[in-house]
Amino acid sequence: MSREWQQTRFPEYVMPDAVYYQSIWAVRDLVRMENRLEELNEGRDLSVHSHSIVMDGGGNSEISRPTEKYAVEKVLLEGRVTAIHDALDVVPDAFRGLVLSNIIMQKSGRDYPNKMWKYWKQRFLYGVAKNLQLLA
Repeated sequence: MSREWQQTRFPEYVMPDAVYYQSIWAVRDLVRMENRLEELNEGRDLSVHSHSIVMDGGGNSEISRPTEKYAVEKVLLEGRVTAIHDALDVVPDAFRGLVLSNIIMQKSGRDYPNKMWKYWKQRFLYGVAKNLQLLA
């Protein structure tokens, strides 16, 4: 896998490396998150337990709350997916496909006639970091 390089030509969109890579991996995880969200919305994979487990004797006390677990997972996924899609709205339609294929499928983009897509990639990832509250 090739190393990701952050564009430094536009200093207002330069992020710390750790934040940049977190944004990259959040976008690469977008398809999985969307699929999981679809499963949750359809009610699949809801392993609902009809009982609570409480142990006496100083041991581990654990209460099973499947509905709460389901709701928290759904809200967190919806927030992350929305944050990424909101950042993508800034990118012009002509560059969206290339930016996403470069990040998710790691396509080089060398065949694209101009280099303007790199600016939009940097701006998109900056928006992702802002929306995910990775930057102050």
